[in-house]
Amino acid sequence: MDRATFACSTAFFRDYNSSSQGAFCLPGGHVDFIEKVESFTYSDFFRDYLIPNHPCIFSAKFTEDWGSRRNWVTWDGKPNFDHLLQKFGEAVVPVANCDVKEYNSNPKEQLPFKEYVKYWKEYIKNDYRSSRGCLYLKDWHLSRAFPEQDVYTTPVYFSSDWLNEYWDAIAVDDYRFVYMGPKGSWTPFHADVFRSYSWSANICGRKKWLLYPAGQEEYLKDRHGNLPFDVTAPSLQDRSVYPRYNQSQPPVEIVQEAGEIVFIPSGWHHQVYNL
Repeated sequence: MDRATFACSTAFFRDYNSSSQGAFCLPGGHVDFIEKVESFTYSDFFRDYLIPNHPCIFSAKFTEDWGSRRNWVTWDGKPNFDHLLQKFGEAVVPVANCDVKEYNSNPKEQLPFKEYVKYWKEYIKNDYRSSRGCLYLKDWHLSRAFPEQDVYTTPVYFSSDWLNEYWDAIAVDDYRFVYMGPKGSWTPFHADVFRSYSWSANICGRKKWLLYPAGQEEYLKDRHGNLPFDVTAPSLQDRSVYPRYNQSQPPVEIVQEAGEIVFIPSGWHHQVYNL
């Protein structure tokens, strides 16, 4: 980063204390859209979004040279099942059932990728219904399993990644995931691992994000201190169960188009839908 940005960040952390912490509100729920690659620097991102912990959206121009953008999508914007099966058909992948709640998540099973794609095609043909429920391929370590594949390049803004650097150093795990699923698949309310920041690039289709600024989750807890599974559930209106819900801000809503990247700041809880 440049010297001015370094000085800005140093001052921020020097002056940061309990009195400066509190509820954060984006005016009108507005999230900045970063359009041009050539005019947006690492220092811009660090100063305007990473340090103040603000979300933002990067345009599809930031991912246009990725292999997944070229090869995983058909000319009409659909998943390129033929290509995906050719490259990953024999892989075994984690699949969650979005129609079933298991504690604060969805139950998972391991399926061959080719079986999941078969299910996905049948699910679409059957007007997005299946006796197996709505299945969502999620938390797949594709890059670790297929390091030779040209899938994506980490944008410079996210290249400082202490979490994955640690796991890479001890060769145990990583937090680089691929998600694939039909319309209607979704991820319940959560914050990212170790309350780290994260970024999510959408290769195909559209996603809807409901984001709550860090600290807002306290108003969404039930009388026992548990977070909701689904922040859109009518039960949150019951003040005998969720006594502080009426004090919460409305979520920040983002609709993410194909090719766009969403930056999710540290500690921001969110719920995500595939549209």
